[in-house]
Amino acid sequence: MHVAAQQRLAVEAARLDGHLSRFEYLPSLLETSASVFKLLGDPTDPALQQSVSLYLKSINLLAGADNLYVLSVSGEALAAADFDDPGTPVGRNLSYRPYVSEALARGRGAFFGVGITSARAGYYLSYALKEGGATKGIAVVKVNLDSFERGWRDLAGDALLLDERGVTILASRDVWRYRPAAPLSPQLRDEIARSKPYADYDLRPLGWTILAASEGGSAHVATEDGAAYMVTELSINRGLWRLVLLDDEAPARQTALIIGALSGLASIVALLGLGLVLQRRREIKQRLANQAALQAANDQLETRVQERTAELRAAQDELVHAGKLAALGQMSAGIVHELNQPLAALQTAADNAILLVDRGSVGDARGNLARIGELVRRLGRLTGQLRVFAYKSSSPLDAVPVELALNEVLKILAGRVKEGGVNVVTHIDADLGVVADQARLEQLLCNIVANALDAVESAERKSIVIRATREEGQTARCRIAISNNGPAIAPDVLRRMFEPFVTTKPAGKGLGLGLMLSNHIARSFGGELHGRNLPSGAEFVVILPLAELTEAVSHGR
Repeated sequence: MHVAAQQRLAVEAARLDGHLSRFEYLPSLLETSASVFKLLGDPTDPALQQSVSLYLKSINLLAGADNLYVLSVSGEALAAADFDDPGTPVGRNLSYRPYVSEALARGRGAFFGVGITSARAGYYLSYALKEGGATKGIAVVKVNLDSFERGWRDLAGDALLLDERGVTILASRDVWRYRPAAPLSPQLRDEIARSKPYADYDLRPLGWTILAASEGGSAHVATEDGAAYMVTELSINRGLWRLVLLDDEAPARQTALIIGALSGLASIVALLGLGLVLQRRREIKQRLANQAALQAANDQLETRVQERTAELRAAQDELVHAGKLAALGQMSAGIVHELNQPLAALQTAADNAILLVDRGSVGDARGNLARIGELVRRLGRLTGQLRVFAYKSSSPLDAVPVELALNEVLKILAGRVKEGGVNVVTHIDADLGVVADQARLEQLLCNIVANALDAVESAERKSIVIRATREEGQTARCRIAISNNGPAIAPDVLRRMFEPFVTTKPAGKGLGLGLMLSNHIARSFGGELHGRNLPSGAEFVVILPLAELTEAVSHGR
C-alpha cells in the first residue's frame, strides 16, 4: 500500500510541477512588444490600452492561461486579456500583492491567491519589464489549478496541496480548502491580512491528530470526524508547497481481518483433515494440492502487483517525456536559428580545407583550419548567449569596435555572399565603437545581414550596402544602416515584424524569431532597431550608444 501511494504521489507531483513550469516563460514574452512599452510610457491613452489588451488576449488564447495582464511600477493594472469581463483587474491597484514587490526587487515573483475582482483562485507569476536597464512595468500571468482538484476527486484516496504557510489551497474535499494544517502565528495572520491570499475565509485549523509515524516519510492521522488515514507527502514547486495523499485505512483493516479469519479457518480445516485421513497416500496428495493452490495464488498476486507497478511507471514516464518534449520544443527554435549561419560558414571552411589539402596547398589549408577554430569558438560564445530571450544576461557591456564586429559577420556569411553573387559595400567611420557585448552584437548584425541576403535572392543585380556613422547631438550615438535592393516589405508584416513567429519566408526556411531576438538584443544595449521600405528595397537601422575605443580595443582584442 505504501509503495503504490508513493508512486501515485510522484505522478501527481510531476503533473503539477509540469503545469506550473509550462507558463514561466509567458510574462517575459511581453518584453519583446514595443506596444507594451508605449503603454507603460503613456498609461492613460485609451487607444493604447485597448490595443495592448487585444494583444494580450490573442497571446493568452494560444497559451491557455487563466489571465495575462500588465501593471505599472505603482501596481496599477493597465491592460489585461480579460479586459472585457466584469471581473477584470484593469483599473485596480494591486501593489499590496507580494508578486508586485518581488518582481520590482528581484525581477520575478510568484504568489497563490484568490482574485480580488474575479473571486477565482490561481497561481500568479510576475516578471519585471525592463528597457535600457530600468524597470518600466510588470507582466503577470495567472494559472488556474481547478482541473487538478476535479481530477483528485476520482482518485482512490484523497489529496490536498499545502502552500508555504501550511494552508490548504487545493483539496479533493471542499471542507478542507483554505484551512491550515496547524494554528497560524500572529505574524503569519498579519502578513495574510496585508496580502489577502485567501479572500475572507476564516482559516480554521484542520484539527487532525497524528496517531503514528511510519518509515519512508508516511504517517497515520485521524481527522475531525474520526476517520483514520495513511498520509504520504512530497515537496513540489521548488520546495515551497507540499502535495499530500491520504489513503483510508478502514478498507485495509477490513482486508487484514478477512485474511486473518480465512487463515484461521484454513488451519482448522487442515488439522481436521490430517486427523481424519488414515492413508499416507491421501495425506501426501492433499498436501501437494494445498501447496499448488497457494503457489498459484501467490503467482497471480505477484503478476497483478507487477502489472500495476508497470502501469504506474509507464504513466510517470509519459508525463516526464511530455515535459522534456515541451522544453526541447521551446529551446530548439532559438538554437536552430542562432547557430544556422555559423554552422554554414563552418561547413564551407571545412570543404575548402579538404580541397586545399588534396591540391597540396598546406599553407592555405592551415589558414582554413584556423578559421574553423574561430568559428567553433564563436559557436561556444553563441550558445552561452542563447538564453538572452528568457533571462537577463549577466555579461558586462564594454566598448566594441563596429568594424571588427562587421568583419566577423561578413566572414561567417562569406560563403552565402559568394555563392549568391551579392555585391556587399561597406562604409564605416574610423575608430567607431559602441557600448555592447561583442558576441551578441555580432548575433544581432548577422541576423539582419542574413535577412538581407534572403531578400536579394530574386533581384537581377544583388546589392547590400552597410553604413556605420556617428550621430552627433545631445547624446552621441552610432547609426548602423543595412539596406538591400530586394522587394519591399508588405505593410502588414512591417507593422508586426518584431513580434515572434512573424515571417515572409516559406515553411522550413524561417522561424520568424530573428528580428524579434535582434530587437531584444538592441534594447538590452540601451539602443533601438527600426525597419522601413526604400524606393528600391528595404533598410534596417540599429542605433546604439557610442563608446570611446582604446588603442588596444580598436586594433582587436
